[in-house]
Amino acid sequence: MSSSPTKVDALSQSVVVIGLNAALQKRFILPPNKNLEPGNVHRAHQCETGVGGKGQDVGVAMSCLLSQAPQTTLNSNDKDKAVLLAQFLGMGPEGDAVSNTLRTRHGLSDALTIRNAAPLRTCTTIVGADEATELVETSGEVTDDEMKALQSKVEEMTKEGGKAGCVCIMGSMPPGCAEDTYADLTSRLAGKRSLVLIDSVIGLDPLLGALATIYDTNNDDGSSKKEGGAVLKLNAAELCKLAGVTKGAGEADQVTMEELTASTQGFVTNHANAIGALDYLCITDGKWPGYLIEIPKSASASFRTWQLPAVDLSKEGMLYPIGAGDTVAAGTLAAWQYLHHQSTTTAATGGGGDNNFFGVVPSKIGTHLADRKAEWSSAGAPSSSSSLEEDEGYKMATAFAFGLACGSASCLQQENSVFEVDDAVKFFGGMVKPVVQ
Repeated sequence: MSSSPTKVDALSQSVVVIGLNAALQKRFILPPNKNLEPGNVHRAHQCETGVGGKGQDVGVAMSCLLSQAPQTTLNSNDKDKAVLLAQFLGMGPEGDAVSNTLRTRHGLSDALTIRNAAPLRTCTTIVGADEATELVETSGEVTDDEMKALQSKVEEMTKEGGKAGCVCIMGSMPPGCAEDTYADLTSRLAGKRSLVLIDSVIGLDPLLGALATIYDTNNDDGSSKKEGGAVLKLNAAELCKLAGVTKGAGEADQVTMEELTASTQGFVTNHANAIGALDYLCITDGKWPGYLIEIPKSASASFRTWQLPAVDLSKEGMLYPIGAGDTVAAGTLAAWQYLHHQSTTTAATGGGGDNNFFGVVPSKIGTHLADRKAEWSSAGAPSSSSSLEEDEGYKMATAFAFGLACGSASCLQQENSVFEVDDAVKFFGGMVKPVVQ
């Protein structure tokens, strides 16, 4: 890390994950060759506990990437601030268990954790031979004082360290949170240079309004250049629903290009601030290919769509998909952070690197990302505005492809969002260049 006392450095390299709805995750594993049979008594072959909640899953997945950093480059200050979870963890044994696991096993800081009075919910996964069933408890209510305590922690941290380099907004909110809670916290955390990934449709309109305002504000030096960006990650069925488009086949069937086009146009029509707030939509579609969709400049404007290949897991045996979508979000934002920092540093230094930067993705994996982005990008050394935009598109497509590879790797592990990084690198290396539709 840099020895400079500049306060902005304290938070500008951090990923802050807003994951307000945490959970204790229990895995009730049935005997081999057994599946859940409603109405019958089931005795566990094995029981496990761990971390649950979408934001917490992101933290766990990012800790897998952080674990690959060489110890010679990893100090406690780097790791403490690399990923910060803004979260409520209820008092009692469930909250204690999750807090201890996040800190001791995954090395995640509790600097933005509020231990609220309501007990932490428990989510139980019943794991059978070839299927899993999820049981989700309701969350306890967050009080006004507890929300103010989280806001105060955020304010204190940004006052000392500047705006966050990356912000990730994940999932639902517990009872007691206002509709604009995500908008409020994001406004406190994010600046014009921040990278923001949204994986939630809760409070979406206020959040998009807040982001549009952030990116429409001049920089500290008076310039208006937007150096950050924002993406919305959701599945194809969610996009169709937000846009009011009827998906012709079932939710498990592959989305069509016609449905994607109509849904994108309907989305920017229904959500007025989407154009000013977002740069891309990252669309997952189960076992089918993913899609990166450029946000059009207007509801009637043309836009590009990149089709990203799906990883074939058909020969991998039993799969554990719970938490895979959250791992996609984690891998995408981590890769985006690396590639974005690499491109801005190269532009600022004329090709030199920045040895003081410490992100979630270690350099040995970042090299794979940079090489693949250079291979996939048809822009080469961009000079025109159109080629610059295409280069940015392939940068985001590379990041999303890596996220999809991480999500696929997590399906091989029983525990939510835990994955072998070598599996993710292997899946990512086997991907072909995304097809521009």
